[in-house]
Amino acid sequence: MRARPVIALSSLALLAAGCSAAPEQAAPADSTVSAVAESSPAAKPTAAFRETAESAETSPPTVAEADANVNSGQAWADSKIEMWKENSGIKSTKGFLYPYNLMASWESPSPGVINIFLDNSMEFGTQMPQSYETNEDELRTMGLIMFESVGEASPELESVTFATENGKHSGTYTRARTGADPKDRKAWAEEKFVQWLDSMNDTYESFCHSEITELEVYRNCLPTDPHGYVEKVESPAFGELVVTLEDGPWIDGEYDIPASVFVGSNMSIRINQKAAQGEKVEKLTVIARNGADTHTETISTAIN
Repeated sequence: MRARPVIALSSLALLAAGCSAAPEQAAPADSTVSAVAESSPAAKPTAAFRETAESAETSPPTVAEADANVNSGQAWADSKIEMWKENSGIKSTKGFLYPYNLMASWESPSPGVINIFLDNSMEFGTQMPQSYETNEDELRTMGLIMFESVGEASPELESVTFATENGKHSGTYTRARTGADPKDRKAWAEEKFVQWLDSMNDTYESFCHSEITELEVYRNCLPTDPHGYVEKVESPAFGELVVTLEDGPWIDGEYDIPASVFVGSNMSIRINQKAAQGEKVEKLTVIARNGADTHTETISTAIN
């Protein structure tokens, strides 16, 4: 089987971080502010917020409310942006390359959710190498880049949305968690499958002209790709997945590497992009052709 060219998303992260802005977008030298000083303008308190604040004076918050307070709000959103800048070795968001340096503000309307607003001057098409990719794809990829920097160390982070300030364009990258109990082997395996399929949708929704929420959608789009023939996903132990492929047109398809290697590498990378530390797949085995084609990927989850 001939392997389809795969874009190295991690290389996009290098482009996004640690370098000066494009000349036309660069801030004056004296405008660089410290990491502590920069924050997004806080929204005005809403009536609901004032009511919550008043009631808090008489009623202690529950555990769930306390978690929500810690994992949402302007201070939490600011802390995630600061983490991203620190990981990138810059002091201001103006230090990111274009279009990341167009970030004008950010907020967290609910626990684990960050919305980042870009200046309306953003020109689309600068990051997408494929003609079929849309503005939504470009913005969603920007969310993935942020996840690659801060997501592993921020297990509470659920989704990142990049949008233009005028609201005309937006794209969201999400962990696609199902809330599975890590001790429930079946539920955990199902969650990993959901996360993988959601990651496939991130890449192929525009190409297939359909949201990929079911495996059959991808199979109908690319009938000779072995990824569309996942028959079963099991978890014999925490951190381990065993994936079985059913036979199909992919057997005589165009790819010149074993299906087990092709699928195993793809699934492990895509799942672990969604996962925080402690949720990652550490060992993934793919069984194809009734066991005649088998491969095991062992992934290091050590914190560097």
